[in-house]
Parts: sequence; structure tokens; C-alpha cells
Amino acid sequence: MTDDQQASESTPSVAATPPTPAAASARDLPSQDDIAAWLDGKDLPSLSFLFDQLNIKKFDGLIMQIRKEELLPQHWQVVSQREIADDTAFDRLAEVGRLRSRLDDPEAPDPRAVALKIAWRELAGKQPSLWTVADLTVAMRRIIDQDIEIDYHDLLSAVRDVWLGMTLPHGQTQIDQLGPVLALVRKKTKK
Repeated sequence: MTDDQQASESTPSVAATPPTPAAASARDLPSQDDIAAWLDGKDLPSLSFLFDQLNIKKFDGLIMQIRKEELLPQHWQVVSQREIADDTAFDRLAEVGRLRSRLDDPEAPDPRAVALKIAWRELAGKQPSLWTVADLTVAMRRIIDQDIEIDYHDLLSAVRDVWLGMTLPHGQTQIDQLGPVLALVRKKTKK
């Protein structure tokens, strides 16, 4: 084997080079059709990409745009003071029981219920079936502000499932309000 052949074999080909950091960090954001299907109950892990990399300043900017479009009530505000509720109260909630009953093993940890519990704590123990979209955004803001690790897909899916599981019109009303909010966030989010 000549020196030229050895050199060409030890030099990696262009196809074998790893992707650039920019290409590796690109996110496949959900389409508006994906979001609509998710609102009807489809699983959509890429939904978390809309919120995963937000800092508090960017989140507040999105909320201001949402409020400008009048997708959230003008009285939306940040929760500043709250009392931490007892975790056993969360476990006794009917909507949490319904979420866990969907699992093959209801005793196994449910990541959606875990995410819901984090938001529930941030809303001072307010029952998730009584939440509004504004409540959800308040909880998310507190989670982002405190840099609490959470899977937004699990949180949003848990809240959606609570609202879809309700027989009262409140649940469908919140789903109907959440759709345009997520659509606007998707429109304003860059890959």
C-alpha cells in the first residue's frame, strides 16, 4: 500500500463527518395540523419543543403576544405568593385517578401525573379540572422562572386529558382556547 492510499484511508470522507452543531440542535416543530390532532387526543412528543428552550423573558414575550391577540384574558397575572399544598391531596383528586387508570399498571409512576403535580404545586393546589388556559400559563411561567425540570409534553398532555375527560363544558371550552394559543406559539417559535 502506498503512502497516498494510506493517507486517503485514514482521512474520513465527507459523508462520515458528524453533523454540525446547528444541524444537531434543529427541532422538528409540530405543524398546525399536528397540534389540532393533539388537541383531539393524539400523542405528540414534539409539542414540548415549543416550550423546552424558553427563558422567562421569551415566555413573557409570547404571553404578551397572546394577550395582544386576546387569546388570554387581560386580567392574566403572575402568581407571586402561594402556599404549597399537601401531596396526598393531589393523589386523591379524581382527575389524577382517571389519568393513572389509563396506564397498564396504575401503580407505576406516570410521567404525566408527575408533571401535572409540579404545575399543581405552582398553582397552590388548585384542582386541575378547574384550571383555565390562563392558569396553565401561570404554572408554566413559574416553572420556567424557577428553572424546574419538566417535560412540557407530559404537562400539556395531562392537562389536555383532564379537560377532555370532563363531562362539563368547561373542559371543551379550555381545549378550544388552548388550540389558538398553541397555534400562535408555534407560529412565533423558530426551529
